[in-house]
Amino acid sequence: MHEILAKSDRQLGMCLRMLYDEGMPGPLDVHSEINDKGKMEFHVLLPVDDETFERLQKRFETMVR
Repeated sequence: MHEILAKSDRQLGMCLRMLYDEGMPGPLDVHSEINDKGKMEFHVLLPVDDETFERLQKRFETMVR
């Protein structure tokens, strides 16, 4: 199980749209927590292999820059 970290609701929306665009079956497992600075973070858990995760992680990082 791999995890993508979205640091805002905007990033979470981008992440979910990207994953559904990639054909990821729903519903996706998303957990939220408050970080050390008191801000909300979202952890999206992905049941994918290492190669697929690396590709998705790179695409997500490119989108949020």
